[in-house]
Amino acid sequence: MNIRKIAVLGSFAAGAALGLAPLASADPTDITSTVDSEIGSLNALFVTYADLAGDGSDVATHGANTFDTIPVADAPQTAPFTTLDYELYGVNPADAGPAGDPGSYNDFNGALTEFDNAYNVELYSLLNGGDIAPATDVFSHADFLNDGVTTAVSDYLQLGIGDLEGYFGIFPSEAATAAASLF
Repeated sequence: MNIRKIAVLGSFAAGAALGLAPLASADPTDITSTVDSEIGSLNALFVTYADLAGDGSDVATHGANTFDTIPVADAPQTAPFTTLDYELYGVNPADAGPAGDPGSYNDFNGALTEFDNAYNVELYSLLNGGDIAPATDVFSHADFLNDGVTTAVSDYLQLGIGDLEGYFGIFPSEAATAAASLF
């Protein structure tokens, strides 16, 4: 009876070893297709925003796997703000900080880009034995990669949450900011 249990456990171990062998290979696993898919999703959302704002014909596409952009006249940095400004930067574009080069990387005030960065760093690390992702697999703040996987993921998530708070108009009061700086 015990030999059967050992045989079953052995077959599970062998199956796991064969199934996970690609993850343990010496060549790093590339996540380019994931990054390209994220860019495609951000571009699709951006084009939808531009179409809803009546500016869809102004969207500039720069080739495969690159971010779409639009002239700053369609999403200005100062008032009067356009429909596209509100779609990209949220309820208060002035305080959220509109970009001087609006593009699909500004969806949800840039929060989606930062969440994608956190995901890309963690995915690359999991697929490559804890290695840090190359700068080509993140969209911004590549300097975060110098601090290791855990810190980089945390930093990207914090930026994403901050961008999302800006999108919804959640800004700390001056007193709260001053108190936080004391610690």
